Amino acid sequence: MDNKKTLELISDIIALLNSEEYDATIPAIAESCNIPIEYVRKFILQLVKNTILSACVTGEDPASYNSDNNFIDEYLDDEEGVSTNLLQGKYDHYLWSIKLKVLSLDEDQLLGLTAIEYGAIQSLGETDTSFRHGAIYEIKDNVTKVEKNIRKNQELIQTAINNHTAISFSYKNRKGIIENHIGFPVNLATSIADNWIYFELANNNSTYRLDRVTDTIKAVKNFGPFPEIEENPNKKYMWGSYFHEDAAPEHVKIVISDTRPNMIQKIQNDIRHRKELCSFYKQGDVYIYEDDIIGIPEFQRWIRGYGSSIQVIEPSYLRKDIIDKARKTLALYESAEAWKNL
Repeated sequence: MDNKKTLELISDIIALLNSEEYDATIPAIAESCNIPIEYVRKFILQLVKNTILSACVTGEDPASYNSDNNFIDEYLDDEEGVSTNLLQGKYDHYLWSIKLKVLSLDEDQLLGLTAIEYGAIQSLGETDTSFRHGAIYEIKDNVTKVEKNIRKNQELIQTAINNHTAISFSYKNRKGIIENHIGFPVNLATSIADNWIYFELANNNSTYRLDRVTDTIKAVKNFGPFPEIEENPNKKYMWGSYFHEDAAPEHVKIVISDTRPNMIQKIQNDIRHRKELCSFYKQGDVYIYEDDIIGIPEFQRWIRGYGSSIQVIEPSYLRKDIIDKARKTLALYESAEAWKNL
């Protein structure tokens, strides 16, 4: 492997370790980067051995309930033994992460660069891969970040919905009071405006916000028969929080031309609650997403958040609308040449 490919591979692995949207186990990294699992184990070990980077690395056992469990402390207590175990795969199931951000999440900003500035930073040694994977990144101030524990609960709820099984959970209401609830979850949806995830229980008329669930959602067996629900069968097609009783689903098809592991993982996270309805597959060098939805306005807002990484194929009127707006924006920039002396 030549030096350039090695550096790009290192950038890819660090990007995955730094991503909040990716469960970075050693086998997952090996699969995403298409490299031998032994290489990833050696890479993690080198990070741990590095006196500077070891302060940024964490390894968590997802099966452990001990929040004080610290891989680095374990390594320092027995460097030789833990190193051997790591290379033998005994830590493959751990969730690994590396935190390289200097600013807090509230201070993260979009770094807007001109072509000259971009070239100058590249000349300092940045690779295209490290740029693509978040050396320059944006966290929008008006969008709530979805944490990993919320994503896990979202998966548990979706599984319960698919299987018509009950769940139990603790919930902090608007007054800050902890409530205990049990029931059959239905209608899991994400608000595109604020990125909050909502769900309902079939046995009551309340709506719950997933980030207010205070612990891991638990499956409940033998809770009773699934209640009869009289509602519009088209409600399952709703995109985000958008729904009208008289609306009919429309077919959508998009191309994801940006196939970086981080990007694909983020999109998969966004659509994971639609697994029973949508198709997401690789075709040649791109990925294709197809679905039947109600809520084109919110779908369009979701697409807009990915910029040029996503191209709309269907519906044709939405593609035309996006093209027309892009042409209008380009025309405005071109006309700005006449204003340069203002």
